[in-house]
Amino acid sequence: MMKAISTHISDLFGAALLILFGMTGMAQTAFAQAEEASDQEKAVHYSLYFEDFKNENYSSALPNLKWIIENAPGYPRNDDRNFERLVETYAGLAAQAEDDATKRAYLDSALVVFDEAVPTLKEHGIEANELQWKIRKGRFLQEHSPVLSDRIGEVSETYLEAYELGGCELDPYYVRVIIDGYVRSGAKQDAVELMDEAESCYSENAEMMQYITEVRNTLFRSPEERMAFLEDRLAKTPDDVGIASELFAIYLRAGERAKAAELGERLATMEKSAKTYRMLGQLHLQDGEAERALEYYEQALAMPDADNTVARDIHFNMGIALQQMGRLSNARASFRKALEVDPNFGNAYIAIGDLYVTAVSQCGSFEPEDRAVYWLAVDMYERAKAVDPSVASQANQKIATYRGSFPTNENLFFKNWKVGDSYRIDYGCYSWIAQSTTVRQPTS
Repeated sequence: MMKAISTHISDLFGAALLILFGMTGMAQTAFAQAEEASDQEKAVHYSLYFEDFKNENYSSALPNLKWIIENAPGYPRNDDRNFERLVETYAGLAAQAEDDATKRAYLDSALVVFDEAVPTLKEHGIEANELQWKIRKGRFLQEHSPVLSDRIGEVSETYLEAYELGGCELDPYYVRVIIDGYVRSGAKQDAVELMDEAESCYSENAEMMQYITEVRNTLFRSPEERMAFLEDRLAKTPDDVGIASELFAIYLRAGERAKAAELGERLATMEKSAKTYRMLGQLHLQDGEAERALEYYEQALAMPDADNTVARDIHFNMGIALQQMGRLSNARASFRKALEVDPNFGNAYIAIGDLYVTAVSQCGSFEPEDRAVYWLAVDMYERAKAVDPSVASQANQKIATYRGSFPTNENLFFKNWKVGDSYRIDYGCYSWIAQSTTVRQPTS
C-alpha cells in the first residue's frame, strides 16, 4: 500500500517531489515501512524533527519527520500527532514557497496525508479518529481555497463523509456546508432529504432550524415546484399544521379548488385558529359562497389569535361577502370596522367608494340625485390615496372614471346646487348612506 501511495504522489507532482522527498536521502517511497527501527533511532529522528518543527524550520524538519512516519508513525505516544505535524509542515512549506507550482505541490501532498493517515495508523494498530480527520481535511480545503480552487467542490463531499461517520455528533455548521453544496449543484432532493434528517438531529438548535426553514423557502421557487414539495412534505408529516396551511394557500392561488376544499376541511380539524378559518372563508368567498364564507369569518374573529392584522383583513373580506349578498349597508359597516383597526387601510376606503357606485347602478335612473352619489364615491377614493399611497394608482383610475358621471352644469343650474356647498345623500334608495359630500364642478 505504501508503494502505491508513493506512485500516486509521483504521478501528481512529478518534479515537485524532488523538493519534497529528494532531501531525505532515502528511497522514493512516501510512507514505506522499513525494518523495525531501534528505540534510539526513533528518539533521535523524533528529537531532530521536532526541534526544527517547533521553530518552523519546515525544510529541515521534513526528512526526519518523514522517517518517523515511515518507521514509527505513532511514536512516542501511539497517536496521530506526527501526521498532524506532517500536514502542518507541508502547509508551512507552501506558505514559504516562492512559486505557485511548488505551493500547490506542497498542499496536494498535505491532502494525500489526510487520505492516508487513518489507514496507515490502523495498519500499525494505532487508534485514529476518522471523523476528526475528515473534518480537518474539509477545513484545510476551505482555508487554502485560493490555491485549491479546483478542489473546492470536495469540501461538501468531505463533510458529507464526516456526517455519514458521525451523524448527529457533527457540528451543524458542517451540515450547512453540505446542504449549501447540494443547493449550488442543483441536487434539491438530496438537500431536502438531508434537511429532513437534520431536523431531528438539531431540533433544539434555533439557528440551525431557522437556516433549514430559509433554505426550504427558497429551494423551490415556482408555485408548481413548491406545491409538489409541500405535498411530499405533508405526506411525510401529515400533522404539520404549518405545511398544511402553506399548501392550502398555494392551492387557493393556483386555482386548485377541489384540493383546497379537501385540505381546508382537514386543516380545520388540525388547528382551530383565526388563520385557518380566514383561509376557509377566502376559499368559499372565491367560490361565490358568500354566506358560508361569512360563517368562517365570524369563527375566525372569535379565535384568541385574531390579532389586529388578521382582524382587519377578516372585516374587509366580510364586507366583500356582504356586498356579494347585496347587503350594502352591512358591507360598509364591515369596511368601517377594518378602518377602526387600521385607519390607513386604503383598500377599505376604495371598497366603500365602490359600494356607493354599486348603489347607483342598483337604485338610480341617472337623475341628478343619482349622479350626486358619485361625489361621495370620489370622496372615498381621494381619502384612500391620502392615507395609503400604495393604492394611489387604483384610486386615481376610479376618480378619473367617475368624474365623468358627475352632475352637469345644467343639473347644477336647475337644482340650484352651487359648487362647494355641502350636500347630503340620505334619500330614497340611498337613505342607508346618510353621508354628506361637497357639490363638485362638472368635468365638462
